[in-house]
Amino acid sequence: MRAQEFSRTNSKLINPSFRLLAVFCILLYGLAIFQDYIFSKVKPAGFYWSDTMLYNIYWLLFIPFMKIANSFYNKVQPKSLINKILYASSTGFIFSVLHIFLFTSIFILGSHIIFPVPHRFSTIFKNAISNQLQITIIAYLFSPFVVEYLKRKRHTQAQKTNKTITVKNGTRRIKIDTSTILFIKTDRPYTTVYSNDKKFLHDESLKKLEKLLDPQIFLRVHRSAILNKNHITELKSRKNGDYDGILTNGQSVRFSRHYRQNWNELLNH
Repeated sequence: MRAQEFSRTNSKLINPSFRLLAVFCILLYGLAIFQDYIFSKVKPAGFYWSDTMLYNIYWLLFIPFMKIANSFYNKVQPKSLINKILYASSTGFIFSVLHIFLFTSIFILGSHIIFPVPHRFSTIFKNAISNQLQITIIAYLFSPFVVEYLKRKRHTQAQKTNKTITVKNGTRRIKIDTSTILFIKTDRPYTTVYSNDKKFLHDESLKKLEKLLDPQIFLRVHRSAILNKNHITELKSRKNGDYDGILTNGQSVRFSRHYRQNWNELLNH
């Protein structure tokens, strides 16, 4: 059970780094296409959208390959620094070759569909090795260490979260133990905090309260609701991707499918 909990915690800590990676790779993909376009204007050369969009798919392949590579790293969990470096070096080279091979295969398949005269596999493969191999190896070599650093940083931040929060309502200031909070809901113009058998109106937004709470315990399940997962006793499907969460006091809170990445683990555990 502890191993499963540790695995789920790591997964939640790592996911934001891959969302950042996805955004970065998509941005890089767009910039690479823009660079090819500018180059064709500065130095008179042919520019073909289909060609450049297909070739720069290379950068988008980092998204799934990085996720797979770091998934293997987390399963192996090398302990010493030397073992980490050896593992990252060997897998970095292997994933780089696989990356280039898959890219070349996709490019050749696309060229057979798009172009009347398709490119040759060997030509594209050699071109990718000569132009992208170095940066690809560096990316796969350092990615486990970057992800591990981000994971430690987020875990440290989670440990620093408050054990109590202060609810503000006009001139009143009430301190609440976060472990007693069942859920928090937007109740415009206020935010309502439900704690055991009491509820408190709060002057600040749900977003501000969310920043004060432990993200491993308090889950955003709806745009207007955060709840304490330790107080969930049952989940009932609405047959449309949404669920109703039944809490220890019998109240029901709607789980939106749009926030499923936050609460999906509860379906299996």
